[in-house]
This record gives sequence, structure tokens and C-alpha cells, in this order.
Amino acid sequence: MSFTLRLSLALVFALGGVILALLSMASGAESRLDRYYPYLLGANFVLAVAMATLTLLIVLRTYKRYRQRVFGSRLMVRLALAFTLMGIVPVTLVSLVSVQFLSRSIDSWFSQSVDGALESGAALGRATLEAIQIESVTQARRLALALESVPDQSLTEAIETLTEGRDGLEVLILNAKGRVLAIRSASLFRLVPDMPSAEALNRARATRQFVIVEPRPDGQQWALQARALVMSVRSGPSADQVRFVQWLEPVPDALARNIDALNLGYSDYRQLVLGKQGIRKIYGVTLSLALLLAVFGALSAAVLLSAWLAGPLRSLERATKAVAVGDYPQLKEDAADHELNDLLKSFNDMTRQLQEAKQLAFESQQKREASMQFLEQVLSHLSAGVMVFDQHWQLRQFNPGASRILGEDLRSRIGQPLGQIPLFAGVAAEIEQALLNEAEDQRQIEAEQTSGQLVSLVANTSRLPTLVQGQPSSHVLVFDDISALLSAQRAKTWSDMARRLAHEIKNPLTPIQLSAERLQRRLTGKLETTDQELLEKSCNTIVDQVAGLKAMVDEFRNYARLPMAKPEALELGSLVAEIMTLYATDARVQAQLSDAACWVWADRGQLIQVIHNLVQNAQDAVVDQTYGLVTLTTLIRSTETGGSEVVLRVDDNGPGIPPDMMGRIFEPYVTSKAKGSGLGLAIVKKIAEENRACISLETRRDADQNALGARAELSFAQWLPKAENLTHG
Repeated sequence: MSFTLRLSLALVFALGGVILALLSMASGAESRLDRYYPYLLGANFVLAVAMATLTLLIVLRTYKRYRQRVFGSRLMVRLALAFTLMGIVPVTLVSLVSVQFLSRSIDSWFSQSVDGALESGAALGRATLEAIQIESVTQARRLALALESVPDQSLTEAIETLTEGRDGLEVLILNAKGRVLAIRSASLFRLVPDMPSAEALNRARATRQFVIVEPRPDGQQWALQARALVMSVRSGPSADQVRFVQWLEPVPDALARNIDALNLGYSDYRQLVLGKQGIRKIYGVTLSLALLLAVFGALSAAVLLSAWLAGPLRSLERATKAVAVGDYPQLKEDAADHELNDLLKSFNDMTRQLQEAKQLAFESQQKREASMQFLEQVLSHLSAGVMVFDQHWQLRQFNPGASRILGEDLRSRIGQPLGQIPLFAGVAAEIEQALLNEAEDQRQIEAEQTSGQLVSLVANTSRLPTLVQGQPSSHVLVFDDISALLSAQRAKTWSDMARRLAHEIKNPLTPIQLSAERLQRRLTGKLETTDQELLEKSCNTIVDQVAGLKAMVDEFRNYARLPMAKPEALELGSLVAEIMTLYATDARVQAQLSDAACWVWADRGQLIQVIHNLVQNAQDAVVDQTYGLVTLTTLIRSTETGGSEVVLRVDDNGPGIPPDMMGRIFEPYVTSKAKGSGLGLAIVKKIAEENRACISLETRRDADQNALGARAELSFAQWLPKAENLTHG
């Protein structure tokens, strides 16, 4: 039997037991669950149907196994029938006896004597209340007659005299408009009288009297009081001839309590009498559902118990079949000593010997797999990219280095041809054509990544030999990113050339400047005015151009011989604020400094040079902007590895970086300016690398990919959260 079916059966029976218990509790006369009885009854019927369905499924599965002659099914059926009879017969007998006993018990609850006694008690209670009402209205009428000749101002004194000695009595005299003329309160602490309702006054006007026994508002739930209201008409010329006399007297507590208990008992008894047949049905349905639950439970438990007893035989039969297909299980032996244990031990010895033989074969296979795994680990740790293609040049395998170099997850490229893989689309046809005639092809590829970064790859493609005759050949493509190597070579070449140029150009500059100045001094005052002006203009031009060449030579020298960095702890925000004083006259340059201290470990002079270069580039970018803006920002942000880094950001709202220069922006002599040597950003990159920082340059764009300006970011991965504790120098 499946685990799902067993779990469903256990849950249904557990839930059925709980709901059946709630149903039996709701069957009580004063149960709080009686209003939920219909819902509980419906839930029990639904669960009974579910139990019957699950039990039927179990029986059908058992019968199916019996028809299929499954090993152990016959024994299981015999055991199930025996257990079912042992469980159902006693439960059925107990249920029949319980139904008969319950039916007779319910009939004995209702007898003529009990019914007559309750009726007599109820009549006696009603007669007592009627006598109290008659007494109250009689006393009120007597008091009204006695007060007809008493003027209004003397009513209180007359009431006290006439009602003296009656404890708990409250008398209220009202005029025709309902205004209080006099009052005799039952308590000195009661300030507000118990006024009659408008309905009582109207009925008193209509019949000249009104009497009622009602609950006492300030007493217990069972407390009662008699309220009598009598209208009297005075004779004479007085304008206020109509008076209402209210007689309010409490019913004795003992009598009120007994009447309340009698009413409750009589009401409950009437409900029981009316629901006699319903009670019989309720208890009958509850017992029937309990019987169904017991029958279904006994049948299911019998099948499960018989299956458990026949389990060892089925385990042995399945184990023999498993051995036939190459599996060698070890059967669990029983703790008890019986005949089956000897058979189980012999079977386990046999499977253990077979398992040892299989283990030897498995170990040899593991060694081969270990060598394959070792090769895969080597490929996964290679910095070079490796991709394997089938005979149709469709990608089948790759290593992590290939995804890293290509800048995308190649799992989505499995099954795609070489021509659809980035960076190889332009040379795929040439590589495939080359391997038709040759076993190997090697070439260098210059391509652009999806991010716009130019990369240089060296790729080696080979045709793998086939190990099995007739098996289609495969191809392996091994490539590596040599962009950093080429960039370093170009930087070294440019550095050597800059050093030679600086040496070759600077030597003649000083004699040229001195000669021009000497020539100007010698000829000054000896030439005519026109020639004198031409001389001064020419000499000044020579001096200015020599100064410009000297500045260019200085840039060459700085790029070629960048001094070694002398890092120290610097608070980046304070350094930027200090530099901002130099740009105070330029309203376009603004700063947004972080509230937190941004400590970095860098060379102060080199960092100042980087900031000046980035700000000057931003100023040049917004020179043609009407509302040009250059913003310096310092911040601390989280990295992908969970650490933090300090960032210096320089933003402008210029035209941005030309796309064709994006991949070469940090190379020497690459510039978009009409004037300039193109060494500024190259020097910035060298200083950033020297100070273990990262420099990046990008074009900011809006949602429509319109350029918003350029952004330069200088990030320090090794920032100092407590620089005050470090030793400077």
C-alpha cells in the first residue's frame, strides 16, 4: 500500500474521531456546540463517505493482488477476514444494545407525574403574580383616592404618612403632562425616580389604571417588581385636575427566585418534550456514525495488520527478484528466534558475497570516473575558455572560464551553432572552413562584448580524434583573453616612447627659448616700428610654443616615470572639500559629500592629481553647455561579496563618451579634444592601479537611452573604517 493512501486513511480516521466526539458533545441539551450540530452532522457524513471510499480502495487493492496471485496475498486475505470478523461482530452487538437502551431511557425521561407537577407549578406561579398585581393596583387606587383632596405642595408629607412602614416601596405622583409632583423613594441614595413609560401612561389614560410585573432594573436577573399606575380626576376649579399615581413595589426575593427557576425548568422541559423524537434521532444518528466508523476502521485495520504480518514474506520475495536484476539488499532480521530467521540469515550471507564481488568491479569503474572528474576540475579552474562542439558545430560543453571571458551564461547557448555565440560570429565560417582541411586552426580575434568593451582573444580550434570507428568527430575551441596582456604591452611601449620623446624634445627646447629671448633683447630699439612689432610677436610665439612643448614633455615624463605611491590614511570628503576651494570661482563645479567619514589608503599627491584631471575633463565636456554642471560625490556602498568600498564619483551633463572610444578610453594618446596629449586618463589609470583602486568611465543614459553626460568612478576596495588607529607614513 502506498504511503499516500496510508497517510490519507490515518488523517481521515483521526479527523472522523475528532468530529464524532464533537458531534456527541453537541448532542447534549445545554451544549455550546448544539447550534453547530447540522454542520458537524454533515461533516461526519462526508467523512463517512471518505472512509468508505478509502476502505473500498484498500479492499480493491487487496482483491486485485489476490487475483494477480501476488506472493503473500492469499495469506493476507485470510488474516484480514479473521481480523475483520473479530472486530465487527462485538462492535455491532454493542451498538444494537446501546440503541435499545437509549430508546428506553429517553421514554422514561417524560412521565405524566412530572408533566402534571410542572403544569401545576407554572399555574401557581402565574396565580401568585396575578395576586401581586391586584394587590398593587388596589393599593395604588386607595392612595389616589386619599390624595384627591390634598394640594400639590402637601403631597410628599401625605404620601409619607399613608405609606409609612412599607420598605422598598416607591410612590410617584405625576400631573397630566407627566411632570413629577411628589415622590417617595425606596432608597435615600436614589436620586432619579423610576419613571413610567409613555406606553404605560397612555394605557392608564385609556383604562384609568395599568399594572405589570416586570424585571427590576437595578437587581439580579431573576429580581421582579410590581408597577401599578392609576389615574385620578380631582373635582373643583383647579387647572391641574388629572393626576397619575405610580405604585412601585418589589416582589419578595425568595418568591421571585422560585418563579424564575420554575419558568426556566418548565421552558427546558417543554423544549425536551417538543424535541423528544429529535433527541432519539440525534442519538441514533450519532451511534450509527460511530458504528460506521468502527466498521470501516476494523476493516481497514484488519487489512493493514494482515499486510504487516505478511510483510516479511513479501520482502524476501522482492529481495530475490532484486538479486536477479543485480541488486543485493540486506534483509532486516527479527529479534525473535524463529524459523524464518535462519532463511533470512542465509539469504543475507549470499547477498553479502555477491556484493563484495560487485564492489571490486565498482571500484575499478570509480577510478576511471575519478580521472574524468579530475580532468573536469582542471578545466573548471583554467583561466582559458574551453568549448566543445559536435560535428555540426553545435555547442555541447563548456567550462566556467568560457562564460567568464564571453561575459554571459553559456547554458542558454547549449545546442546553438558557433556562429550565434558572441565574439565568434564574425569568424565562425572561417574556423569551420579551416578545419575542413586542417586538424587545427589558431587565430587572434578582436571583438566587442555586449557591454561595449573591446577584447582581444587568441583562439585555438582542433578536431578531436574519434575513438570508435564510425563515430562522428567533435571539435574543441580553446581561447583566452589577452586584452590585459596587450594593454600592458602597449602601455610599456607608449611609456618607452614617451621617455625617448621627452628626452629628445626637451634638450633643444631650452636653447630655442634662450635664443628667441636673446634675439628679442638685441634687436629691441634697433628696428622700425613695424619690424619691431613683428619681432615681438614672433618671439612671443616662439616662447609660448616652447612652454607648451615643455608642458607636453612634462606629461610624457609623468606618464613614463610615475613616482612610487606613498600611501597614507586620507579622509576623502575632507580632501575633496579642500580641492573645491580651488574651483570656488566656477559655479558649475559642485560637491555632494557623504555624511559618513570616507577613509582610504592612498597617496595624497597622486589622488589630488587624479581629482584635478577628472574635474578638468568634466569642465571641458560642459564648456559648450548653457547650464553646465560638474558634481563631485563621495559615498560608501556595498559590494557583491558583502563588503564595502569608498567611491569618488565625478558626473557632468556633457555629450558623454563617443561609443567608438569606449574600449580605448584609457589608452595613451586617445582623446576627443582638439587640444590635449591624450595622456590624462592614461595617467589616472596608472595612479589608480598604483593605489589599488579601480577607475571606470561610462556614459549615463535615461530610460530612452539618451545621453545624460559622462560619469567617472574611482573606487577603493580596501577602505579604512578606523583610520585614526593606523600609523601614517
